[in-house]
Amino acid sequence: MKQPVQFRSAAAVKLPARTRPPQPQAVEAPSATVSFANDIGPLFKQFQGPMMWRLDLTSYEAVKANAQLIFDQISSNLMPPPPFPPLTAEQIASFAAWMKQDFPA
Repeated sequence: MKQPVQFRSAAAVKLPARTRPPQPQAVEAPSATVSFANDIGPLFKQFQGPMMWRLDLTSYEAVKANAQLIFDQISSNLMPPPPFPPLTAEQIASFAAWMKQDFPA
């Protein structure tokens, strides 16, 4: 003869502890001063040969004048164009920090 099924309340049932999936780490802007000469210029140097961005990335004044447009393009992965890989979150954060620090040369 079959045993009757016993009712268990939800409180009595031990479920495995819920684990949260790993959360992406927020990339914080660099605390040190970001300069065009040391950080931003070299970041764009790899693209100067093909210069497919239709923006002058070699000149401090040109990059400063177009900084918001450039930031919008790199943060939405529209720049650099293929076959180049998109900039990393850290590189984008450096560019944002450069803008926030009022464009140190």
